[in-house]
Amino acid sequence: MTELTQIVSTTPKNTLDIRFWPTDICNFNCEYCFPGSVLNINKFPKDVKLVVNNFRILLDEYQFSHGKTFFRINIAGGGEPTLWPHLDYFCKEIKKEHNVQIKLTTNGSRKLEWFKENTENIDKFTMSCHYKEVPIDRFVENCDYLWERGSHIGALMLMDAAHWQECLACLEKMYKSKYSWPIQAKEVVDAPGLDINSYNVKQLNFLKQPLKRIPDGEWILENLDDLQIYESIAFYNNDIKPVTSNYYISNRENYFKGWRCSVSLENLVIAHDGKITGSCQEEIFKDANLSLFDDNFEDKFNRSKLDLQPIICPRNCCSCQPDTHVSKEKI
Repeated sequence: MTELTQIVSTTPKNTLDIRFWPTDICNFNCEYCFPGSVLNINKFPKDVKLVVNNFRILLDEYQFSHGKTFFRINIAGGGEPTLWPHLDYFCKEIKKEHNVQIKLTTNGSRKLEWFKENTENIDKFTMSCHYKEVPIDRFVENCDYLWERGSHIGALMLMDAAHWQECLACLEKMYKSKYSWPIQAKEVVDAPGLDINSYNVKQLNFLKQPLKRIPDGEWILENLDDLQIYESIAFYNNDIKPVTSNYYISNRENYFKGWRCSVSLENLVIAHDGKITGSCQEEIFKDANLSLFDDNFEDKFNRSKLDLQPIICPRNCCSCQPDTHVSKEKI
């Protein structure tokens, strides 16, 4: 019998991925947004200068104690990050002392003027399209502007099984855009009651190849490293294969409870309240209440940090695509 026994991320060992959720307010209300999002409780971090300073303390620890010399910060979350008024300031300041690449994951609904005024210090964009509330013409206009400016962008179409035709209609609008920026289609499996079994055979066949549009060959060659076509290597008892982003979920191999997982060393989340966890929101520090937004963060962090080790996964199911590709092994 073929059995998955280990996953090795293709992300370089010197790289730390951080998902930063600066706000839990949103101008959309998507049914499938993950649990605990859009609570409208933690509107914004109180002091952006404090946030930048505490971020630097965290990055220093991973750089000097764990050999991380390149930091990829994805500003996203169960809220719309472009609503944070200090976004541009944060992006500018956080790059001054560390080797940081910033990606913004946004619903693309802000007016074109906002993108012109606030994105100079952002390296990459994921324009996340939500069928129900997206102003699709504005979404396409913003993507065209960023592409024309030379930014690295890609559109992510969230494919809701229950509203499939509406999602396809959004895709059709994107296909008619001025430029051929990349488009991916992603199944929605993060919300309660939504998993891969929500999709019928025709829908699953459509999602087997998530890339729905790619630019010309010259662009692909220039950006091959950034495409992350293969996000991890899957080791089986009788086979080894490189795999793409939705591989584990679409093959129902995303059940890792009891596995040893390196999430604490590869992929963090800083949530709306400043709490620092593994990207699956599991505890990695001794002080479970450690918040990057606290005035006394530095003192608490110095007392609670430890020699970070892989954790034993307590989750029944790993439903987030990036988390499935974190290095892990079956015990």
